[in-house]
Amino acid sequence: MSAMSPIDQTLKATNRAARTAFRVSTWGIRQGMGVVERLANRNPAPKPDIDSVTLARKVETEIFREPDAPKASVDVNVVDGIVSLHGQVRRPDDIRAIEARTRAIPEVRGVENLLHLPKTPAPTRADAPARQRRTRSSKRPSTPRTEARRLAADKTPPEAEPAPDTLAREGRGRQPAPLGSHEPGEGEPEDQRPAR
Repeated sequence: MSAMSPIDQTLKATNRAARTAFRVSTWGIRQGMGVVERLANRNPAPKPDIDSVTLARKVETEIFREPDAPKASVDVNVVDGIVSLHGQVRRPDDIRAIEARTRAIPEVRGVENLLHLPKTPAPTRADAPARQRRTRSSKRPSTPRTEARRLAADKTPPEAEPAPDTLAREGRGRQPAPLGSHEPGEGEPEDQRPAR
C-alpha cells in the first residue's frame, strides 16, 4: 500500500467531520421535532360520547401504568364522567398521585377520591373522623325534584295483565297460552306423561 499524501489525509478528515456534523444536526432536528410533537399532544381534546366503561378502562390504564401501582387494592367506578376511586394505598403521596393522574385525563369531569391508608377508616364510613368523611352529597350539589314522588304501588306498568280477582269479577277467564306452548305431558313419550 502506498502512503497517503497530506492532501488526501486532510480531505479524508474533512469528509469524516462533515459526515459527523450532518449526523449530529439530523439527530438534533429529530429530537426537536419529537419535543414539539409531545407538547402538541400533551393535552388532547376530550373524545366526544365516551361511555362510562371505556372511560373507566382509560383511567385504570393511566393510574395503573407503573409496575408498583396498587392494582389489587384500588377500584375505579365512573358515572357520567365522574370517577370514583375506592380502596386503600400505602402512602399519602400515592393518594395524591392517583388523583392527579385521574384529573389529567381530558374526559374526566370530576374525581371523587375515597382512597385511604391502611388501618384508617374508609372516608365513607360513619365512624370515620369528620375531616376524613367525604360522601357524594357533600361533593355534588343536589338537584331538586321536578315531579312529585310516587310510591311503587301507585305506578301501574303499561299493558299489565289484569289480576286474577279482577278477571273473576268480570266473568272472564285467563287468556290462552301463546302459540307453540303445550300442556304438561303433551309431546312427551307415553311412559313419561304424568298420570291424570
